[in-house]
Amino acid sequence: MTNEILKPETKEQLKNYVSEIERLNSKKDQLQAEIRKVFDSAKSKGFDVKNIREIIKLRKRDKQEMVHSEEVREFYKDILIEL
Repeated sequence: MTNEILKPETKEQLKNYVSEIERLNSKKDQLQAEIRKVFDSAKSKGFDVKNIREIIKLRKRDKQEMVHSEEVREFYKDILIEL
């Protein structure tokens, strides 16, 4: 599509999409900065941030899927520890 083919309302719609995406990206950047501050604060209090991140990932997962993954992981550890 070239500029000549686009109707004025289509051009406006495209501009609105781009503006909305830019606005949301700005919010996302702000939220990521806030999250970093929280992790930095936890780290400064002596908490293990790497493990906090892992726990957050686990909490997002389906409970049954998590249990299955833990069982498989334990099975693999048992095998590999015996080596």
